[in-house]
Parts: sequence; C-alpha cells; structure tokens
Amino acid sequence: MYLIGADIGTSSTKGALVDEFGEIIASHSVFHGVDRPFSTWAEQDAEKIWWGEFVTVVRALMSKAPEGSKIACVGVSGICPTLVPVGSNGKPLRPGIMYSIDRRALKEINEIISLVGEEEILERSGNVLSTQCISPKIIWLKRHEPEIYKRTKWFLGTNGYIVWRLTGVACWDHFCAGDGGYGYDIHDCSWDTEALDKMGIDSSLLPPLKWSTEVVGTVQGPAARETGLPMETPVIAGIGDAAAEMVGTGVVDEGSLALLYGSTLTTMSPVNKLFISPGFILTPGLEPGGYFVSSVLGTGSALVEWIREILAWDGRMPDYNTLEKAAELIEPGSGGIVVIPYLTGQRSPVVNPNMFGAIIGINQGHTLGHIYRAVLEGVAFALRLSLSQLESKGVLKDYRIRSTGGGSGSRLWTQIVTDVCRREQALTSESIRAPIGSAFLAGKAMGIVSPGDLNKWVGFRETVNVHKDAADTYDPLFIQFRRYLNALDRSRPTAKKY
Repeated sequence: MYLIGADIGTSSTKGALVDEFGEIIASHSVFHGVDRPFSTWAEQDAEKIWWGEFVTVVRALMSKAPEGSKIACVGVSGICPTLVPVGSNGKPLRPGIMYSIDRRALKEINEIISLVGEEEILERSGNVLSTQCISPKIIWLKRHEPEIYKRTKWFLGTNGYIVWRLTGVACWDHFCAGDGGYGYDIHDCSWDTEALDKMGIDSSLLPPLKWSTEVVGTVQGPAARETGLPMETPVIAGIGDAAAEMVGTGVVDEGSLALLYGSTLTTMSPVNKLFISPGFILTPGLEPGGYFVSSVLGTGSALVEWIREILAWDGRMPDYNTLEKAAELIEPGSGGIVVIPYLTGQRSPVVNPNMFGAIIGINQGHTLGHIYRAVLEGVAFALRLSLSQLESKGVLKDYRIRSTGGGSGSRLWTQIVTDVCRREQALTSESIRAPIGSAFLAGKAMGIVSPGDLNKWVGFRETVNVHKDAADTYDPLFIQFRRYLNALDRSRPTAKKY
C-alpha cells in the first residue's frame, strides 16, 4: 500500500511516493516562477504550472513505484489562499491569482472595511481583511473582468483545482477557505452567505466545503491517462501548503509548534478553541473542533537574501558559507547592532503596515559578520515577540518547537533562534515535508495510519539546545528591541504597544 503526496508551492512543485510506514520510495521536484504582468499582481498559470507540473511529478513517481504496488490514496497541498475561475468545461478562464503577494485589490479591501467595519470582519472570520483574502479579489474580478466573472462556474484554490482535475468534484478545504478571510464563518465553519451577499459576491460560485482528510472522489479516466494514476484511486480534499508542512514536521496536537523557515517566517500551532486576535491568523484545523493559530514575519529568509545582496559592495555576492563563518566569530549581540526586520510592514503580533526596517547602532568598527549576525538576531527577536504574546494569552504553554524549511539548514541561525526564544528546536531531516504531510493525511483518510504513527514518519537530524550564557545575554537585548519598535512606530509614535 503506497500513498502519494504532492505540493504546489510558490517556486516549485514537489511530490513523494511513500509507503505505509513513512518511508520515502521516490520523490521529484519541478521549479517554476511567479508571473507579474503588473507590479502589484502575482499570478501562475493553473493549467500549465499547477496541473501540468503535478502531472510531471506524479508520472515520475509512478515510474518508480514497485511492480504490483497499489496506490491507496492521493493527497495534494498548495499555496493558499489562491483564486482561479473555471468555466463549465472545467478549464481555467484566466491565470490563478496568488495569495498575499498579489496586491491588486487594495481599493476593494478599503471598500469592504468601509462597508461593514473592521470589528465585524474580525469577529465573523477570525482574521483581519488583507491582501491574503479572496473576497476582495473576487470583487476585483467582477469589476475589472466582468465577462470572466459571468462565465465562471466555480472559484477554486490551488489544491482544489488539482482535485477538480483528478475527480471532477469541485470543493474547497476548510483550512484554505478559512485562510481566505471574510466570507468564511470561523464559528460555524461554513461559507458566510450573509457576508458574501453584503459584498455582492454570488455564493453559488464557491463550491462545497470539505475537511482536509475527506475523500471527495476518485481519479477519473482523463486524469488517469495523463498522470499514470490508476482509475478510481481515492483523492482527499487536501490542504494549504503551510499546514501540510506543519503536519510533515509531526505537529498535529496542542503543545507543539511548527516553525517554518521560508521566505516568510511562519509559526503554526494546533489549538482546540478559538483564539481571535488581529495580529494572528486563525484557521480551521484538520477536523471539526480543531484550529490552527499562526504568526507571520513577512521577511524571514527573504530578509537574509536581501541583506546578502546589499553586502555585495564590490559587485560580488557573498556566499552563505562566507557569511556564516564571519558571523560565527561575533559574540551574541552583534557588537550593539540591532536590526528591525519589518521590510514589508508588521503582520504579527500586531498588524502595522507602517512599521519598517532599520539597522541601528552601526559604526566603523563593525564588519560584515556583525551585520549578518544582527540580521539573524533581528528575525529571532521578532519571532520571540509573537511567541511571547501567544504565551501571555495562554495559547502556548509547555510547548516544543519543530522546525523545517531552507533556513533551518543554518546551524548559526537555528542556534540564535533557540537562545533568543529559550526553546529547544528539533530540526527535520528532509526538505519535502509538505508532500510527506499530504501523504500522511491521505493515509489517515484511508485508515492506513493514525496520528500516533506520525512520529515514525518524521525524521529529525538534530535537536538544538539552549546555550544559557547566550540566552542570558539576549534577554536584555530583547527588551531593547521592543523599545526600538515603539520609537520607530510611525502610526502611533507616543503609544507603547510592545
């Protein structure tokens, strides 16, 4: 019995063929980019990239499946929330509109806020209205591409589109719908038809909601011929990529936290009760009665890449190994430099688009190593700020951190985060955690695996322990970091929010 998990990400499509014990039999990846026809737009071709690359990945996996093996189920995750309109023939009517990096609907966001108010939006959906949300983008389409809106049979998300192509069944999973914000009722876990009516959105264009481990259909003839999957193979509704990656780190129960070192630095924690706060993202969990609370730092690895480009004084980009070695020679505190990492504004623990980045305390005695270490410390301080808020609200108590993502490969960065936050980190061993998470959810749907089996599926290459001396050094520096935030906050210069 084998399971297939696939993930359509921002920059690549990945997949894994896994047996019932979590052993990876085969994996495959295809890289892609993001189309930006205008500066505020971010799109991907749903037919060519989402479906086309899924077909490529699955065919590669099937070619390596042991002879006589049975594919028990398929699970798919994807970037979310995204939006692609499909017509009655099942084909996309335009490129898929991406998540928060697509900012075309700023005017529509402001109009919705003016119409119903921020309090109603937060109370009904559990989240603030932002470029992450799908309803302003639907309104934008209705306004700017009315012919496409008229021809739309369904609005689908990334994994929903793949499920549609495989099974002919249209659906949204609850996680992606909840992540889509106002228009989803977080209390009833349903489409909020009253809110959709207020915004002038036809709710019939949003297909039925399914939980991530629900089997919604089976692979049909055309999809079987394209992918090489056997006909009638069960397919689950799937989930957003971050949640699949969280499952792939072994985090499914309260008392644990997944830290995802991506372009953005994201935390995800399963909770069993609603926690509504503007500075955190609240979504439904894997099953009824469960939720995920997330914090987001818009510039995680993206900040590291940015400073690397800035440090190319002579036109040569310093490689990561050079930067790591230089920063390892510097004591905690970076010689007094403090980096404020909010280059794209602040999302957690408060929403503050007016917050900005800064390098404070630099002098002629500082080197490349000082600056690079200060960047890593700045991200760690921002993370601690969010975790401290969740701890003070009782959302996080005695929890463990399990980490994955490209940035987790930096021994220096993970040690700094561990010391600043005073929490040990268990680092996962593979880089394809989202496909593993999707495969596990597919196995759970078929009764092949249970949550207790997840630890056997997740491999950890090491645990990073707290260095007490460094942690003691960072405590007063974290207080200083918070003071700088208050001083730099242009939206409320006299208020102490941190």
